[in-house]
Amino acid sequence: MMGDTAGMTWRTPLRLAIRFGLPIVGIVTVGRAIVASIGGAIERGQFALGILLIALGFASRMVRGR
Repeated sequence: MMGDTAGMTWRTPLRLAIRFGLPIVGIVTVGRAIVASIGGAIERGQFALGILLIALGFASRMVRGR
């Protein structure tokens, strides 16, 4: 068929962004918090946000698709 995109729907890019984007943003956030803590400004909220984003990214892998 001409209109067939081999199972690619609008959800596929969204699923990939959630699966890989959240851990990457979490790692960057934790990295920024580590760099800031070396300077003396320890922000626990930034650490917590980074860990939460990483955990959400890995939890999204456990959700089964079609």
